[in-house]
Amino acid sequence: MPKVLNLRKQPAKAPQTLQRPKEKVRIADKPLIVIEKIPEKPEIFWEAPSFFYNPQKRYLSLITIALLVGAAALLIFKYDALTSIFLILASLVLLLYSKQKPTMSKIVVGQSGVLVDDVMYYYKDLRSFWIEYNPGGPKELSLESAKWYMPYVKVMLSDRDPVEVRSLIVNFLPEKEHENSLVDQMGRRLGL
Repeated sequence: MPKVLNLRKQPAKAPQTLQRPKEKVRIADKPLIVIEKIPEKPEIFWEAPSFFYNPQKRYLSLITIALLVGAAALLIFKYDALTSIFLILASLVLLLYSKQKPTMSKIVVGQSGVLVDDVMYYYKDLRSFWIEYNPGGPKELSLESAKWYMPYVKVMLSDRDPVEVRSLIVNFLPEKEHENSLVDQMGRRLGL
């Protein structure tokens, strides 16, 4: 028969006796001040525009004019009202989007994740990161989400040192090069 352990019984504790020092304790003349440095959590924070703003919108205005001319041509020659309305609406959306100015975002990179304004991207929900830095071009931090349906999160670094940001994030995420998609490249060229 197996031995049954009774976990309810606890051994009695031995009484503790106070021990007196064998030597006299000498009190120091001057009190020693010990300052303990509390380890701070490393955080990097900065403000940057919410997206890359290119004031030169020459290509965008050409595309908008081409869409409007195409809509007019379809309406006059083919009597295709539905496609014409779609092209007119697309040109209006492009025009409205081009007038939008970026807002200043507060970005904090800490030990738990990256905070952009009020949205927290935890490291556990991210797969990798990449810092895009071309001299003369914009510097941006790209975060790849672990969810397959989420796009890359692009954060402008503005005047922040990319090496400093990389040295903090590399402790939590692997660094993997993120290639710009065709939509990103076209948006940059058009000034969106």
